[in-house]
Amino acid sequence: MNNSKGIFYYIVWMIGVCLLVYYSGRFFTMMESQRAFLHNTGNLLLANIIYGLVFGVYLSLLNGWPVRRKMNKPLFFSVFLPCFLILIYPIASSYIKIIAIAEYFHLVQKREFFFFGLMSGLTLMKSFFTTR
Repeated sequence: MNNSKGIFYYIVWMIGVCLLVYYSGRFFTMMESQRAFLHNTGNLLLANIIYGLVFGVYLSLLNGWPVRRKMNKPLFFSVFLPCFLILIYPIASSYIKIIAIAEYFHLVQKREFFFFGLMSGLTLMKSFFTTR
């Protein structure tokens, strides 16, 4: 009986992933059309950041629904915080006067934004919550 509950959870999770991937295409086309309308490249960059974070949070639900809040400080400070700072650096550099690293955009391309967002969302949930 318990195995069927686990299988049902994974089937529902897989359906949710399919919906997330399907609607992400629409989300990116919407942000791309707003970029063309507003002539602002920050919208697409922000969309990549949000999509990576949401996908990382959803990926953390694969291990189960978070039940108890218990902070894992080493995971938070050594993995989440550096990944998140690398992720938001381009947006922060456009609004806050910080040191501009010219080689940053050569090192971190569009694909890497997704992976840094994925890692940030996953470790955020894992550092704050424990699962069943």
